[in-house]
Amino acid sequence: MLGRLGFAGRLMAIVLFALIALWAAGLGWLFLSESREEILRRVFPVPEQVSAIVQLIEGAQPAERPLILKAVSSARLQVTLAQERPEASAETMRRPLAERFLTLYLQSLQPRDVIVLRPRNGLPRLRDWHLGDNWRNISRSVRFAVSLRERGYVVFEATGAAGPRLLGLPPGFGVGLLGALIGIAAVIAIAREARPLRQLSQSLGQFSSDATVAHVKPAGAPEIRRLISAVNDMQTRISELVRGRTLLLGAVSHDLKTYITRLRLRVERLPEPEQRDKAAADLDEMTRLLEDALAVSRGGFAAIQRQPVDVAALLTEIVEDRRQGGAPIRAELGHMPLTILAEPTALRRLFINLIENALRFATRCTVRLLPDSGVVIAIDDDGPGIPAEARSAVFEPFFRLENSRSRSTGGSGLGLAIVKQIADAHGASLDLSQSPEGGLRVRIAFPQAG
Repeated sequence: MLGRLGFAGRLMAIVLFALIALWAAGLGWLFLSESREEILRRVFPVPEQVSAIVQLIEGAQPAERPLILKAVSSARLQVTLAQERPEASAETMRRPLAERFLTLYLQSLQPRDVIVLRPRNGLPRLRDWHLGDNWRNISRSVRFAVSLRERGYVVFEATGAAGPRLLGLPPGFGVGLLGALIGIAAVIAIAREARPLRQLSQSLGQFSSDATVAHVKPAGAPEIRRLISAVNDMQTRISELVRGRTLLLGAVSHDLKTYITRLRLRVERLPEPEQRDKAAADLDEMTRLLEDALAVSRGGFAAIQRQPVDVAALLTEIVEDRRQGGAPIRAELGHMPLTILAEPTALRRLFINLIENALRFATRCTVRLLPDSGVVIAIDDDGPGIPAEARSAVFEPFFRLENSRSRSTGGSGLGLAIVKQIADAHGASLDLSQSPEGGLRVRIAFPQAG
């Protein structure tokens, strides 16, 4: 389970597990430190004491009884005399089981009427709740009465808690509450300290997709601030290197295209048509190779300016253009618009590269919409396909399954690299698999525009 949690989540889980262990230890200590008999013996008077008090009051003169009541009463035990039989009320109820239990232990006083009253269970209504109820409820315990041989009752009221209290709460509960408050404060502090790392992770994810520098403000511990500063500097340097490479390739491409244009003008003067056509074809191949190399260098910046694009309309246009040229291609895209946020020129190049790659090695090609969430396009062909062990390597620049490097038997090895970069820049997933038609299936999943 911890493997799915981030840095902050792991620290929070550790704190929560420690708190749970603390609470469990506190509960265990509460239940094992004292038995129920020890608690009852500390709170309530023993039967022999009750019997002695009753006998002492019965043997004393009426004038002496108030003095005896003062002598036997304490902070935990209040002894009074009542002329009427105590009865249950809306706040109290009788406990028959406790009455029978106490009667058995007062055998020397039999026969006596024993009445035990306890507060009713249940929480009060919200409007009846008062701030002082906690302290009042602490003193509200068991009240019982033993009848005298003459008229009247000796009323015993055992008050106080079953153990030591801190602000009206048991120490174990107080420790647990304090631990919970400390744990909550620790979780908040951990989340606050981990926030710079989360922002740094988001910044790196954005940088890897489009090479746009998104600096994070250094915050947190000194080590984290130094890490953020180092990553910010690294992003700046990498971005400058990438843009410098792009400018260099652009400049080289521009200069080479100038020389290619001059060579094309000179080729037009060749006397032999066959040699002139071959030279022109070579120049065209050189131009396309330069454009592909430049596209690879700019691939990470393809999706800077996005706009809503109807993928279905775009693919239908591409397929119709190829079909009019005699290509064996068809489309199964339905009639609903499929809108995504994309850079139109880059997206068109992505689909053209994939379709032309399929048509180059297959006898037919099908472009279809797959039933899935988002916009998922599949391009299927009946060609030889790509071996499973080479399906990740074909996206590398200049990689070709055919090693002769001949342009007649394959492309420049940049087509799928361009496709991969454009797909990554648009947040799309790209994978290769076996096609139902026997060849290769290229599956592109785009996030649908909201």
